[in-house]
Amino acid sequence: MNIKIDIKSALVGLGAGVLIALVVAASPSGSSVGRYQLTSVAPHENTSTCYVFVIDTMTGKVWKGSTDSRADDACFAPKDGEK
Repeated sequence: MNIKIDIKSALVGLGAGVLIALVVAASPSGSSVGRYQLTSVAPHENTSTCYVFVIDTMTGKVWKGSTDSRADDACFAPKDGEK
């Protein structure tokens, strides 16, 4: 079995493949992975309440929750783009 490879065609194919990979890698994705950040604040010496904040990094909106069950009404509601 004797296979001849045209070097010019191989280089053009390799160049096209690299170009397509770069275009796909550089295009923005529609994924919302990493959109929401979670942070918490430990209780101070005179209280036992811990606070939790959910931050939407795309819009800047913040939801607050706490261990004493006083949370924003929207804290546990579905966020934008969720069902």
